[in-house]
Order: sequence, then structure tokens, then C-alpha cells
Amino acid sequence: MQVEVRSDGKVEISGYVNAIDRYSKELYGSKGKFIEKVAPTVFQRALEKARNVDMLLNHDVRRKLASIEEGTLALKEDNIGLHAKAVISDTEVIEEARCGNLKGWSFGFRALSDSWQNDGSVVKRTLEDIDLMEVSLLTIEPAYIATSVQVRSEDVEQRCIRDKPDVKENEEEIENQRSLVATKVWLLKLKSCKNT
Repeated sequence: MQVEVRSDGKVEISGYVNAIDRYSKELYGSKGKFIEKVAPTVFQRALEKARNVDMLLNHDVRRKLASIEEGTLALKEDNIGLHAKAVISDTEVIEEARCGNLKGWSFGFRALSDSWQNDGSVVKRTLEDIDLMEVSLLTIEPAYIATSVQVRSEDVEQRCIRDKPDVKENEEEIENQRSLVATKVWLLKLKSCKNT
């Protein structure tokens, strides 16, 4: 996850919400223990049919941070997985970003089509078609990489993937602030010279 604190006070966050075609750690569901992966093009097709996808904080529908509809969230599937880029103005999330407290990503979905395999040692699930309900930034540590978190309804599932944030302050803004401080110091020195 990359986090850039912009000069306008907003935060731009980008990174991979989930990798495609990679198995999760062990999950638990109505069919017991299993591992799961998202097949290629599943996210792309989900995005094509979605009217809107919101970015939430910790899957909390009361904490909407960005959305495709508002133009503050861009989601796309590439050869790695589901990539997100968002501009966030929520002051709490901005502070969490500055402090390096954003822990990772998660996504909520409804499975429309999946396949199950049992090779005798582990049950494997492949998601073949989904409705993407939301993506979330997490400020709390997920219990495991790519593990289930609290479900809001029976048919909506959520998966997490941890990705350490890389916080970058806007270099131009930092240079402007340095220049401003240097100018103020110079003016104070000039003023003290005139007073003596």
C-alpha cells in the first residue's frame, strides 16, 4: 500500500486489495475449513457490472471514505489482482495514514459462482463470479493474511489481505515548507540586525 499525503491535506492511497489466482490462508465457513482463490478476470467482470463500489473503513457502512460514483475511488484488475487508488479527506484516516496505522485491505463480496475441490488434504474453493460489494481500508490488524472477518449478512463475505503501507509526504510541499521556514528565519535575523 502506498500512502501520499498531498498538499491540499487529502491522502491518496493506492495498492492491491487482493491478488488473483493465489490461495488464501485457511478460512472457515458453513462447509468447514477451506482455502480460497479468486480466478483471473473475476474482479474485472464484477467491476463491469457494478454501478458503484464504496471504500469503507473496517467494513463499516457508516464510514464511507470514497466511491467510484463520486470519482474518489478507482478500481481495476490487472495481472496481479484488484488494484485500488483513492483520494480520502476523512481526517481520522488521514491521521492514521500519517502515523502509519493503516494495516491493509479487505473486500466484501457475494459469490455468484464458485467451484470446490477436495484432494483429501485440503478443501479448495475458486471464486469464478462475484458481486463486489465494497473494499475496505483496515486500521485494525487482521487475524491472518487473507482471512475472513466479521460478516454483515449471511451471503456477503469479506476477505482481507495485509500489505504494509509506504507513507510518502508530498516532496514539493515539504520543500515549500522548508523554504518558508528559511525565509522566516532570514527575516527574523534581518529584523534583529536592524534593532541593534
